[in-house]
Amino acid sequence: MSDPSTYSGTRFSGWYLLLQAAVFAGWWAWLWARPEARAWFVPQGAGEPDLMAFLLPDLCVAAATSCAAGVAFFLRLRWAQPLAWFSAGAVVYAAIYCLGWAVQRQSGWLNVACMLPAALFATIAALDAGRGTVPIFRRAAQGHDGRSERKRRHVLATLAQIAVFWSFFLFVVPACVAYVERGVGWPPGFAFPGQRVVGVAAFALLSALGLASGMTMAGFGQGTPLPFDAPNRLVIAGPYAYLRNPMVVAGLGQGLSVAVWMGSWTVVLYVITGGAIWQWLVRPAEERDLAESFGAEYERYRAAVRCWLPRATAYRGEAP
Repeated sequence: MSDPSTYSGTRFSGWYLLLQAAVFAGWWAWLWARPEARAWFVPQGAGEPDLMAFLLPDLCVAAATSCAAGVAFFLRLRWAQPLAWFSAGAVVYAAIYCLGWAVQRQSGWLNVACMLPAALFATIAALDAGRGTVPIFRRAAQGHDGRSERKRRHVLATLAQIAVFWSFFLFVVPACVAYVERGVGWPPGFAFPGQRVVGVAAFALLSALGLASGMTMAGFGQGTPLPFDAPNRLVIAGPYAYLRNPMVVAGLGQGLSVAVWMGSWTVVLYVITGGAIWQWLVRPAEERDLAESFGAEYERYRAAVRCWLPRATAYRGEAP
């Protein structure tokens, strides 16, 4: 059953928060019953008491608030959102603490590998439950300056966004993933002849697609790719005449190109996870906002142009 009170229209937030509470409680029950397993999570130079000191904070804060937030979400209580954000803050804090612990001790990377995804999904769950209080989707302000000046501002803002997003999601995050991968001691990845040439060539082509898509949105849409600075016109020109979400396709392809260049299965998994998050949590919210903003024009476009597979011919606004 869909839930219109969330951005994705799903019950992901409630189910994930309950699952998170169960996993925290189950993990500590397992460590309590199997003391020999504690050594896997204790960095060099630390002792079991250092690890067990997390027991009460995890159970009383992270697990308890996650459970309370999940229950409140399904009961539609007004405390669901603040509890979800409180839970996310606790998990993010624990993840950053584990990261600092591992960096200082140069060990204990299994903690980081467990906690960083938990921090990501806890934040997504809190954000997804925040519809109505967190104004994510907003049209770009038009202002009183001239059209050419607004277009210039949107182009510069889009270029800045692209630079930040590409630097973080395509370079910083994969580098961190590979660092944790080596720290945990996972088996080496994959390799084939010409691997790095393929990775660079694919990255260049997909970057051109992403850049062209962003410039098209800024130039024709009177806005930027960010949801809180979104276009004021439905963009069906350029790459958008063939594919509904060329920037997403380009970004995921770039990520896979980086994974090929690095030969890392973990980075491949990172990209697949990002695609799944967008497909099932971000895309429904984005499409609902577009339908509410552009009505029948967007419905015709959605029916005629696919999300993942490009058209053979450009869409000209015709009915499907």
